Amino acid sequence: MQQHYLQFPWFGQHYTVGYRAYGDAANPNVLLCVHGISRNARDFDTIGEALADRYYVIAVDMPGRGRSDWMDDKIHYGYPLYETVAGEIIAMAGVPHVDWIGTSMGGVIGMRVAAMANSPIRRLVLNDIGPFIPAAGRRQNGQSFGLDTRFASEAEGVRWVRANRTAFGPFTDAQWEKFGRDSLRQISDTEWGLDYDPGLAETRSMDDHSAWDQWERIACPVLCVWGLDSVLLTPETVARMRTTGPKAQIHEVPGVGHCPGLVDQPQIQAIRRFLTA
Repeated sequence: MQQHYLQFPWFGQHYTVGYRAYGDAANPNVLLCVHGISRNARDFDTIGEALADRYYVIAVDMPGRGRSDWMDDKIHYGYPLYETVAGEIIAMAGVPHVDWIGTSMGGVIGMRVAAMANSPIRRLVLNDIGPFIPAAGRRQNGQSFGLDTRFASEAEGVRWVRANRTAFGPFTDAQWEKFGRDSLRQISDTEWGLDYDPGLAETRSMDDHSAWDQWERIACPVLCVWGLDSVLLTPETVARMRTTGPKAQIHEVPGVGHCPGLVDQPQIQAIRRFLTA
């Protein structure tokens, strides 16, 4: 893995975006990975390394997360900003097409880009997200989102993550340890916090999200990884995804909610088979 940075212009200012890269930068087959709303690029370390034999894998930290800058005006956090960043990353890669893995918010961004005319997305993997997101699930999933939670040690932070992010997985103890550490930023010698801007919550909607019109415009093949206990991706939405628009393939993950961690072999192999078909 290599850590890189890219500057992009936004409303007269320049911001820095961090991204992690796996594999050979000269490989014309590029896989772009985009995380969930409170997550970061480190979530893709395992699958990035696993797929680096076939792809140049790029996992981006969207603004407000990980190694990327926080926006001065929180009103800018939203899909137009994230689509701009994705476009800058694809342009930097210098390829006409990419494959895309999007977890939750990253999947919504992927659907929006895939629905565009002349979309650069060749194949799209959605991790536990679809064109409809129920308000009740958003409220349940976002109960602690936006809190400026602080911890006296990294170990305390890891314990908090494991206790409060139980819907992710399935994880071994070692994977929980990594997931916990990847969720944190060190603020000082004696203080840690969650690795995102609490101001992200200022622009987050808690209403139903419906984008079936976009879904019908997606022409590329789609695989959806579905945590069967998910509060954001319902059986009714999955049934409609199977039969409308791009007619998604579905990989079910039992015993997991929102959302699958993309670290175990059944999930990774299902994604590999789909991407390389």
